[in-house]
Amino acid sequence: MESVLYTRVKQLCDERGLSVTRLESELGFSTSTIQKWKTSSVPNAASIIKIAQYFNVSTDYLLGITDIESIADEFTNDEAIISLQRARSKMSPKDRDRMMQMLKLGFEYAFRDEDAVDDPDE
Repeated sequence: MESVLYTRVKQLCDERGLSVTRLESELGFSTSTIQKWKTSSVPNAASIIKIAQYFNVSTDYLLGITDIESIADEFTNDEAIISLQRARSKMSPKDRDRMMQMLKLGFEYAFRDEDAVDDPDE
């Protein structure tokens, strides 16, 4: 069975039209270093960080801790996210739940398939 780390690195390479061998070369790794992570070898933290920085993803994503690729900086520098977090921190648990329900409904409405919007009663 392939490790989550290897699977994610391979997927990121495939998405960018990059071979694992080329990635190894660009990062200064020995040939087959990443291939060894497929089933047996465990990389050091510096190697994982190097790959995360190369692809601009989080180390948590590479390790399978989260399915969110984005690094925290993308969220912490977004004024809209900061504003929501500030508002959320001042709310009661009940109000937080209401806010999340409203956001979910808003996202569902905003990103629904336009072809499915023919019937106004839906």
